[in-house]
Amino acid sequence: MDAPRLGLVGRSGARAAAWDLSPDLRAPGRARELTRGELAAWRIADQSDIDEVVLMVDELVANAVVHGKGPIHLCLLLEGHLLRGEITDESFEPPPEPRTEREFDAEDGRGLLLVAALAADSGCRTESHGKTVWFTRVLSGLAS
Repeated sequence: MDAPRLGLVGRSGARAAAWDLSPDLRAPGRARELTRGELAAWRIADQSDIDEVVLMVDELVANAVVHGKGPIHLCLLLEGHLLRGEITDESFEPPPEPRTEREFDAEDGRGLLLVAALAADSGCRTESHGKTVWFTRVLSGLAS
């Protein structure tokens, strides 16, 4: 069900890419692959920026698969050095607040903490068709 890449470049030089993903266990891997490819096409220079954005996308898409409903929409927006990632699904239920205290051997519950730690900002908004969980990251720079 993966929709083709929708690459856009605005007048201000802003760039965007978006994909629709099937809500199955392959979605996080596909989202990692698409995100890494797009960041390379946008010539993101810092490997730690790339790795950390890919990790945030992976965590949020995995949450959408496990806790969301319906197709998953992944959108990346780049304006200057500010990257915004948005993951939308058809559930109106917001993600749970990340818990700061977890059992040592817990198998889940760390994804939103990772996003909060790696992002400049993050949040969730409810819309008429579901919810969008988003993050922003200020990138170190673009390759020339």
